[in-house]
Amino acid sequence: MNNTQEQIHFTVNIALDSDNEANFTYSVDGKEVTGGGVVRTETAGIYSLDEATLAKGFLFTGATITDVDKEAPCAQDFSFKVSDNGRKITVIDTDENPGTACLVFNVECNGNPYTSTDPQVINEEEN
Repeated sequence: MNNTQEQIHFTVNIALDSDNEANFTYSVDGKEVTGGGVVRTETAGIYSLDEATLAKGFLFTGATITDVDKEAPCAQDFSFKVSDNGRKITVIDTDENPGTACLVFNVECNGNPYTSTDPQVINEEEN
């Protein structure tokens, strides 16, 4: 990560609902947020699983990043790295191209795979 890169630290809680679907909740400094947002400069989103989620056995395995609008592709601006034995995933957005990307997290719990709903990330030019 470079020195000009903005870093946003998210805490992630995952709970299974009655249909055995994984519900992801994101927070920054204790306040619930969407997990996505608008990016105007190179940004690293650092997503860390909270203790309750880790205690259930959830770990990050990766991410799937695709373009929402094929006319304004920006998914190639994104990369990710899973670290800390699956407890954390860092998503880097170079913000080189304007557009909206679909960001889906892949996790595993006790051998079962789950995916998040999409916290969309919108790339906009700096003002």
